[in-house]
Amino acid sequence: MKLVPHTFARWLAPALLACAGQAHALGMEMPYESFATAPDVDWIKVCGQWPAPEQPGESRGMYRIVHATRYAQSFLYLQWIVRDGTDSAIEVHSESFAQINNDHASLTLSQMNCQATRRGIRFTARAESGHGDRTFRITIDAGHKPGDVRFRTTQKR
Repeated sequence: MKLVPHTFARWLAPALLACAGQAHALGMEMPYESFATAPDVDWIKVCGQWPAPEQPGESRGMYRIVHATRYAQSFLYLQWIVRDGTDSAIEVHSESFAQINNDHASLTLSQMNCQATRRGIRFTARAESGHGDRTFRITIDAGHKPGDVRFRTTQKR
C-alpha cells in the first residue's frame, strides 16, 4: 500500500500535535505576570505567625499586610496566609477596613509599622485625611483566629 502525500500529512499532523502536547505537559514556563502584583500595590509586609489548626498538616500560618494606593488615597488589607504541601501560599481570610477602604475616605497612610504580639499582630500607621488637615493614628490588633480584628483611631495632638 502506497501512502499518498495528503494521506501522510493527515496522519502526521495529529501525531505531531499529540507528541507536542505531552512534551508541553512536562513543564511550562512561568512568566513574570504569574507572580506580579497589581500596579497599585506598593507595600506588602509579612508580620508574625498564627497557629493554623484547621489546615491538615500545617501548624502555622502568617499574617500579611497589603497597602495599595489608588485615587491618591490608601487602601489596606490584612490577610491570614498558610502554606500548602507544595509550599504555595493560600489565603485563608482577608480583612478589609471600611474606615480606610472607602473610595471617599481620602486617607493617606504613612509611618506604617507591624509587629508580632503574643496574641497576634499590631499594625500602626499615621493617617492623614484629604478632607481638611486632620491627622490621627490607626491601630489594628489581629488575633490568631482569622477575622479576629480590632480597629481603633487616636487623634494626634
